[in-house]
Formats: sequence, structure tokens, C-alpha cells
Amino acid sequence: FLAELPGLAIATGAGILGANFIGKRQINEASKVFKIALLFSFLISLIFVPLGFAVADPVATWLSGNFAELQPMIKQYVQVYFIQAPILGLGLTVAYWLPSDNSPTLGALYFIITNVVHLAFEILFCLTLSKDVAMIGVAASMGIGMVAGFVVLIPYFLSKKRTIDLKASLRGSFKFLGPIFKAGSGSAAYFGVGVFYILMINIAATNFLQAPEMVVFAMLSNFTFVIDLCLIGIFQVMPSIIPALYGEKDYFGIHGVVKRVFVLSTIVTLILTAISLIFPELFFYIFGVDLPGLKDQFVTLKPHGITDPLFIIRIFVISFIPYSLNKFLVNYYPSIMVFAPGVLSNGIRVGLFGAIGCFFLIYGLGVMGYSVGAIAMEVCTFAIVLAFIPLLKKIKKMNVKGILLLPEPAKDSQGLDISIPAEEEEIGKAIEQIQRFASELSKDEKAAALLALATEEIIANTITYGYKRHSGVQYIDLNLARLDDKMIVRIRDDGVAFDPTTYQESEGEEMRYHGIDVIRSIASSFTYLRVLSTNNTIMEIDLSKKEGA
Repeated sequence: FLAELPGLAIATGAGILGANFIGKRQINEASKVFKIALLFSFLISLIFVPLGFAVADPVATWLSGNFAELQPMIKQYVQVYFIQAPILGLGLTVAYWLPSDNSPTLGALYFIITNVVHLAFEILFCLTLSKDVAMIGVAASMGIGMVAGFVVLIPYFLSKKRTIDLKASLRGSFKFLGPIFKAGSGSAAYFGVGVFYILMINIAATNFLQAPEMVVFAMLSNFTFVIDLCLIGIFQVMPSIIPALYGEKDYFGIHGVVKRVFVLSTIVTLILTAISLIFPELFFYIFGVDLPGLKDQFVTLKPHGITDPLFIIRIFVISFIPYSLNKFLVNYYPSIMVFAPGVLSNGIRVGLFGAIGCFFLIYGLGVMGYSVGAIAMEVCTFAIVLAFIPLLKKIKKMNVKGILLLPEPAKDSQGLDISIPAEEEEIGKAIEQIQRFASELSKDEKAAALLALATEEIIANTITYGYKRHSGVQYIDLNLARLDDKMIVRIRDDGVAFDPTTYQESEGEEMRYHGIDVIRSIASSFTYLRVLSTNNTIMEIDLSKKEGA
């Protein structure tokens, strides 16, 4: 955690800030954020290289506790991990940036390549190296995986979907360091106190647990790894997508993303919880633990009065659901540039309840204390953060509602959300709905008719030209909403990249957007952005001016 801390803090902060700039179409600023993030994640991580030689021995002695035979292996692992910290910093910055710049698939592919290569080399080193040097290879396998993942930069730099300008100057980039660290403060706090948490828990385990309990303790760590592996890709959608939507004030879009993430993460968590409660022995076999032998040791030794290791596992599994909820909050709030809930959550969860609470519970109840502590830690943290949200609104005087802390539509607001197949025969019905809702929202029949006409032109040209090279069924998403005194129309498609706001009609061209002049004449704001491989055209009408006119 300590070696990865600089990379994670800068990577998440740069991803959030960069996506926000991209959402506002401030491409030069986003480009500078990417470059300065790469530079500083590398430079700061260099600090750990000499530390690897200086602190590995005392740290290993400290962590090994009553299991002195582990000291040489821990020393090797810590030393190599610290030495390769600059590689980890660069890798994490790249992985967290790619989804923010229209390349979520490449971002996910980076983690897949890294983990596959890491695991392959770790197994190879364990099978081929002697016990005296095996941990050097095991630790180095992480860096090898990170380097292998850089292959995704080739299609990224060649991609037409890429937004940032690689030729952008670094001049003036240093001013973004503060906002980057601020945006990444939630992750920095999480991993910062995570170092303290890991130290305290491992010290407690190596000093207070008996040998069979240590096996179960390792299994609980594996359980956490499994659920993290299943959830990280789901939750990463929020800091990758929401900042861009927040930048364009698409609060309806944010609600949609949050709902999908919450539903999917909940389903995955419930499935993992059910499997782990019903078949806990499955994980022992997966990780190569002799369960019958372990049960015999528990019955014989009765460490801390426990005779069934599976019972300890089942208790721990109950913490999965509140754990998933806390991870949801930690990933969501920084995405909308609100950092206090995430910092509070991390501080309470990992620092107070985690490190201190679990330390004393392990001392008194053994590995069972760790399971009980995990439940208490997650439940109490979630409850405290929820209670803090209303207080935060008062302190910050935030004119928002609900746990999402987003501006809500006016009480009389209405909205329309539809998706239509990219087929010409679908246009008429969609435009009819758009005009009817626009009329209800604006109370202006003429403006509604013009808006419907402009929308029809964009949809028709998108279907005709934007999808002409595509195969299969494609959809266009339409959203019409009112936020206070403004009516906003959003058109999303994943066709050929095209910015209608910069379009100028010329003689003889194949594709003509006649409705753009209409839009410019009636819209108080007309913007476009390319996010996650989709065209996003946003038309905004100031109803107060229309009504006043």
C-alpha cells in the first residue's frame, strides 16, 4: 500500500480532474493534467527506491512477530516492491486515466493484462526458484505485469477517440498539482490509513494468533481480495464517467450511472455472500488449504475457544454487504468533487474501527475478533457517513438533495428519457414525444416546434451518416429535462465522431446539418463532447429569457 500510495493518489485525482475538464471541453487543460500526473507519479515514487534498501530489514523483523522464519522472505518482498514503486506509479496513472479519456475498454484491458502476467510469473517463480530467493520473483512479478500492461498505450495513442493533445506544453501545468492531490485525497486517505491498518492487523496476527488461526486469517485476506477483484471494475465506472457528466451538468445521466453501478454491485455482492455462506470450504480448496487437517488442529488446540474454522469464515462474510456500500461511497463522492465524506469514511473505517478496533479484538478473541471487527467496522462507518451528509449540507450551505448531493430539478420539472433504434422509421414517434414534452416544459409552442425540428435534423443525419459503417442494432439516447429555468436536450449516439457546434456547411459535401442554424438561433447554449466513445450533443434553452421575451 505504501509503495502504491503516490501512484494511486495522483492517478485517481488526475482521472477525476481530467474527466471534468474533458466534460467542459477544456482539452488543453486535460492534456496538461495527464502529463503532469505522469511526471509527478514517477518522481515521487522514486523516493521509495532508496527506502527499499534502508527499511526492508527492520520492517521485516517488525512484521514477522512470533514467526521469525518469515523474516527473510518479508525482507525480500518489501525491498523489491519499494524498488519498483516508480513502475507502479506510472502504471496506475495510465490505468486510471484511460477510462477518463474515452478508453474504458483499454483501462480494463490494462488491469487484465497486468493481473494475468503478474499471476503467470508469480506461479512460474514459485515453481522454479529456490525458497531462498522465491519472494524476490514473487514481488517482481507485479512490476513485470505493470510493464506488460503498457502495451495498451499503443492503441490509445493511435486512437481517434483520444481527446488529449500529446503535443500540449507542460508550461503552466504545475498549477494543476493542487487540484489533482485534492481530487485524489479520498484515495490517498484510504490507502494512507490503509498502511496503518495493515501494519496494526498484521502485528496483531503475528503476535496474538496461533498457527491454525494464521491460516484462517490468510483466508480472510483472500476473501477480501476476491470481492475487490469482482467489484473494482464496477465501481471504477463512477470516477471514470461521472466527472464528465458532472462537468456538463448532466445530473440525470449521473443518476442513471449511479443506479446501474449500485444495482450491479449489489447483485455481485449478494451472489458472493451467498456462495461464501453456503460453500465456504470451496475457497479453502481453491487456495490449496488442507481443510480436514485444519479442522483437526482447531479441535485439538481450541485457539481462543473456537473449534470450527468455517464458522469464522461465515461470520466474516456478513461484512461483504456493508463493505460494498462503503466502497460505493468512497468512489462516488470524489467523482463530483466532494471529498469530505470519502475522507471521513476512510478515516473511520480503516483508521479508527479497523486498525484500533480490530487490533484489540484480535488480542481478545483471536481470528474470530477479526471477523467480528470487520462487520462492526463496515456497519458503523456506513452509518456515520450517512449521518454526516445532512451536516455537510448545512456546513457547506449546499443547495442539493439526497445522498448523491446533486442539484435536483424543480418541483414542477418533468423529463423524458428514451432510446430509439438507429432507424429512420423510428424518428417520427421520437420527435412527436420530444415536441409534446418540450411544449409542456417551455409553455412555448413555437420554441417546442423549433427544438423538435432541430433534434430531428441531428437524429436523421446521425442515422444516415453516423452509422453507415456500423453493423448490428444501434441506439440513440434522447433526454429532455428541465432544471430550474433551463430546458436541456441531450442526444447521445456511438456513431462516427462529429462535433456539430463547429460545423460549417460547404458546397458539395455529402453530410449537411441544416438544423444547426435553427439550434443556434434558439439555444442559449449549444455544446458537444465526446465521452466514452459517444457523441454527446447538448442544447440548453433559458426559459426565463424566452418567457421574458
